[in-house]
Amino acid sequence: MSATIEYVRFDTDDPAALTANREQLVELLRDQYGDGFLGAHLAQFDDGTVLDFIIWSSAAVAERAAKEMPSDPRAQGFFSRIGTVHEMRHAQVLHTA
Repeated sequence: MSATIEYVRFDTDDPAALTANREQLVELLRDQYGDGFLGAHLAQFDDGTVLDFIIWSSAAVAERAAKEMPSDPRAQGFFSRIGTVHEMRHAQVLHTA
């Protein structure tokens, strides 16, 4: 099974508050999904939108987390800071260097 990348681009009204809650979300992902969660990056584009780039062990784990996490009360500090979601996609990793 190949790793899966989750790409989510969204607006936030407060990048500092979003970032402040990031480590708690990452710890929750590690606890909830174990080896299924491989890593995450949070970045901001010049237009102010935010990119959440998460690497999962499989598409099944990525899809499960996408369904479960937004409504998990333990993750609301992060998800409550998300405004409009412009794009969310999953992609299978073909090559890693």
